[in-house]
Amino acid sequence: MRAPIVMVLIGALVAGAATRMAAQDTTRFRVTDSIRKADSLRRADTLSTTDRLLKAQKDGSVLAQPISRCGVSPLLPRGGRIVFDRDSIDWAAAQSVGELLARVPGVYVERADWIGMPELVNVSGHGSASVEYALDCTPWQPIGPDSVAVDPLIPFSILDRVEVEVFPAMLRVFLFTRTLDRLAPRTKICASQGDRGATRYCGSFERRYAGGMGLSVAADYVGLNAAPSGSGGGNTPTGWIQVSYTPSGRFGVQAELIKQLSTRNALLAETTHDTLLRQFAGSRTVEQLRASWRQRDDGTGSSLDLIAAHTSWSSDSVPAAAGFGQFGLIAAQRAPRWSAQLTAWHNTRTTPFDSRLDVGWSPTELLSGSLQLVGRLHDGSRSSAWATARVGVKLPGGFNVGGLATSGRRVQSPTLSDDVAQRFTDAQVTAGFDSRALEFDAGYSSNSGWRPQAFQEFAAIPGLAALARTDWVTAHARLTPLNWLTFETLYQNPLAGALPDATPPKHFLSTGTIRSRFLRNFPSGIFELKLQVILENWGDGIGGRDAAGTPIPLPAATFFRNIIQFKLGPFIAYYDRINLQATRTGYIPRYPIQRAGTTYGIRWEFSN
Repeated sequence: MRAPIVMVLIGALVAGAATRMAAQDTTRFRVTDSIRKADSLRRADTLSTTDRLLKAQKDGSVLAQPISRCGVSPLLPRGGRIVFDRDSIDWAAAQSVGELLARVPGVYVERADWIGMPELVNVSGHGSASVEYALDCTPWQPIGPDSVAVDPLIPFSILDRVEVEVFPAMLRVFLFTRTLDRLAPRTKICASQGDRGATRYCGSFERRYAGGMGLSVAADYVGLNAAPSGSGGGNTPTGWIQVSYTPSGRFGVQAELIKQLSTRNALLAETTHDTLLRQFAGSRTVEQLRASWRQRDDGTGSSLDLIAAHTSWSSDSVPAAAGFGQFGLIAAQRAPRWSAQLTAWHNTRTTPFDSRLDVGWSPTELLSGSLQLVGRLHDGSRSSAWATARVGVKLPGGFNVGGLATSGRRVQSPTLSDDVAQRFTDAQVTAGFDSRALEFDAGYSSNSGWRPQAFQEFAAIPGLAALARTDWVTAHARLTPLNWLTFETLYQNPLAGALPDATPPKHFLSTGTIRSRFLRNFPSGIFELKLQVILENWGDGIGGRDAAGTPIPLPAATFFRNIIQFKLGPFIAYYDRINLQATRTGYIPRYPIQRAGTTYGIRWEFSN
C-alpha cells in the first residue's frame, strides 16, 4: 500500500517543482526529445498509479457476495449463545481461543506456563467433556497429542467469528474463518514480541473477483523459548488456504486446507525434574470441501450444506499420517419467527453417526424457546443421546428470566474404548437486567453427578475425582457509568455438593476499562485508546488427584494484568503485561506460570 502512495507523492512534488521552474523562466531550458520522453514516462506512471488507487477505493465499496456461513445459527433464547465478532476478538484481552472462552460465565481455563502452551477449558468441573469445537461447522476432533480433549491451537488470524452455545456443564464452540465481501483485496499483518523470546507473526491476503472466485491465504507463527530452568517452550506455525466460487448469493463451493505444525518441549518441575508437559512434534492437516445452497440470499428460507473433510496427524511416531474422514449434511429452514436445522455427520472412526436437530421459536419479542435433540453412535456398541429445552421471557423494565433443562446419556471421550455413557439431568434458571448503563445476568444450576476425565496433557495430574450432584451459581455484570468507562465481572462458585476438582471456588474475573475516541480532537473517530486492568482471583480448591487418588491442593491465587492498546484507523498497537505480582502459583498445582510476562506488538488490516 505504501509504494503507490509514495510514488504519487513523489510524482506530485516533481510535477509541482517543474511547474514552478517553468513559470519562473520559460526560456532557460531547451526542451529536447529525451526530456519529452522522460517527462512522458513520469506522467504515464503517475496517472497509472492514481488510477490504481482510485480503482481500489471504488472496489472497496463494491459488494462481492461471499459464500454463506454454514447453517443458519438457530434461534435461541437470550443467554443461550455468546457471539464474538471480529471487533470483539481484536479488542478482547485474549491471545488464544482458550483465553477468549475465559470470558464465558462458568468457565475455568486450565493453563500451564505461557503463550503457546496448553489452555484447556473446564466447565463446572466436567474436565475433558466440557467443550466441543467445530471449524466452519466441521467438528474439530481430538487427534495426535490431544487424543482425548481438544487443545484449541487455532489462531485468531484466520478467524472472523466465534459463537459459543452455553450449557450448565458444557460449551459448543463454532469457529468461522475469515470472509471478504468486497472486490478490493484485503491484507492483514501482525507482529509481536515479548519475554522469553515470545513471538507471534501473522499475515493474510484475501481477494474476491467479479466472476465469483475467491482466494484467501494466511500464515501464523507462535513461538516461546524455554524457561530459565531450561525446559518448556515450543512453536506452532499454521498455514491456511481457501478457494471459493460463488456465482450468486444462493450457491457457492468452498475448499480449504489447514496445516499446523506443533513442537512442544518437555516442561519439567524445577526441583524434582518430574515431567509436567510431555515433549512432542508433529503436524495436523485438515482438508475440507463444502457446497452451499440457499433458497434466498437474505438469510431466510431453506438452505443446504454438504461437507466432506479429512483430518490427519503425522509425527516421528506416526509417520504414515493416521487420519479419519468426515461427511456431513446441514439442512435448515429459517423464518423471522422460527428456525429448524438438522445436522448429520458420518465419521470414519470413533463416532460413525452424529446427528442433531435444533428447533427455535419466538412468537413475540417477549417469548422465545428452543429444543435440541442429539443422537450419536460410537464404536463398541456405545451411544449418546440427550435433549435440551430452553425458554426465555422478556419482562417490562428491562428484566428477563429464563430456564434450561437437559437430560440423557453421553460418552465424554469416544476415543477411549473403555469410556461408557453416563446419565445426567441438569437444570438451570437465569435472571437478568439490561439498560444502557447496566447489564446483569445471574444463573443457578443443579448438575448431576459426573466422572470427569483428566486432561492427558497435564502429566502431573493423572486423575479427577467423581462429582456428586452439585449446585452452582454464576453471575455476569457489566457497568458503563460513562461512555468511555466500563467495569465487568464474571463469577462462579459451587453452593452445594462436593468441591469439584480442577475448578476452584469463588472464581472472579474482573476488568476495568477506559476506552476513548477523543472525539473532540479526532471527530472522525479514527483514533481510539484502550487502557484495561484485569483481576483474576479464586479461593483454595483441589487441583486433581495423584496416582493414589490423594487430593492435590490448589492454593488461592490473585493475578493482575494490564493492557494498553490504541487504534488508528485499521492499525492497532498494544502492550500486554500479565501476572504483575510475579506469582509463581498457577492455574494448576505444581505447574508454574510466567512471572510478569510482557508482550507488545501491532495488527494492521488494510485494502491493497
